[in-house]
Amino acid sequence: MNKIETSLRQALNQDRLCHIDMIDCLERGAAQILLQEPEGLLLYDSACQKYGLTAQSRAFVERALALFQPGRTAVFHQDWMLAEAAEKLNLERMDFYHGVYDLPQPPPQRGPEPEIRPLDLGWLDQVSPHYYDDSNREYLARVMAKGELFGALIQGELAGFIGCHEEGTYGILEVLPQFRRRGVGYALERHIIGWLLDHDRIPYCQIAVDNGASISLQNRLGLSLSQKPVHWLFAE
Repeated sequence: MNKIETSLRQALNQDRLCHIDMIDCLERGAAQILLQEPEGLLLYDSACQKYGLTAQSRAFVERALALFQPGRTAVFHQDWMLAEAAEKLNLERMDFYHGVYDLPQPPPQRGPEPEIRPLDLGWLDQVSPHYYDDSNREYLARVMAKGELFGALIQGELAGFIGCHEEGTYGILEVLPQFRRRGVGYALERHIIGWLLDHDRIPYCQIAVDNGASISLQNRLGLSLSQKPVHWLFAE
């Protein structure tokens, strides 16, 4: 199956902020539609080996879970399905809000900004130790190779960076400690939102539900946040 039923697409759009990840995956042509019925939809993104599931009945969830391959990341869009899913899949859980930027122009500039430019693999040694303690070095290298990691430079020194995740969100945001509280994070997000708009992509991110600083930043940038979180289950 490679086409989604019109009624299901309408259902996704009725709660667009919650389902923006599934909508974006479909629009980018990255989604494999594994199961679609009037009461639910199961997608798979082979690029990042991630399932997306939304449902209106437990029976559909049971049919969908039977199609899951062990150890693959999954995003669930309703909390009532989590207990059964967690038990069957044996994965760890994290909850995120979606933040979506829906305006045609990037957020306004707020004061002087650092130089921001793409970072190639020559920057990997400088960037990697600041992103989960060098544990995602290969992941960062793939993002750099696609030209989707951007660095903020102040007097030639790396002040922070941001990039596009393989599932379509933007993130990988880090501001080095000595450059914090100087508007670097805002400038980096403003830049990547503009870059995504220029490439006809949906600028959206995921914010951990307990990350108050990030929620505040997304509000300042003008993003709309989903009222309810989505639930990630993933292997440690």
